[in-house]
Amino acid sequence: MQFQKGSGDWDRKYNSLSKLTVDLHDSGKPFKPYHELMAEAHSMTMEALQKAQQEGFDYVLVLHGSSTSRPGKTTKRSIVRSLMRSKESTPYIIKSKSIQQETVFLAAIRPLTHNNK
Repeated sequence: MQFQKGSGDWDRKYNSLSKLTVDLHDSGKPFKPYHELMAEAHSMTMEALQKAQQEGFDYVLVLHGSSTSRPGKTTKRSIVRSLMRSKESTPYIIKSKSIQQETVFLAAIRPLTHNNK
């Protein structure tokens, strides 16, 4: 399943949506080893998807930043995009309605039903 591609001013475009926002930027945080930062990005994103579904949000907006590394290097952007493509996120997001942009990912949340409560 391919995600929609977005462009432009995401802050203005997504401002009025019912969303939970996750900011994966590290400013002001104490130093952590690189592998811990990547694991934290995965867990923060996954927890936000679960919380958004439980609390009835329509979207999760993940601020992951742009990729600044060389090819093949894991980044927060690659962690988020990989998670969104994975089966792990399937119970929580509607992939066809989710939007991938250069520095953010807008995940459309699958509403809870009696079957998946």
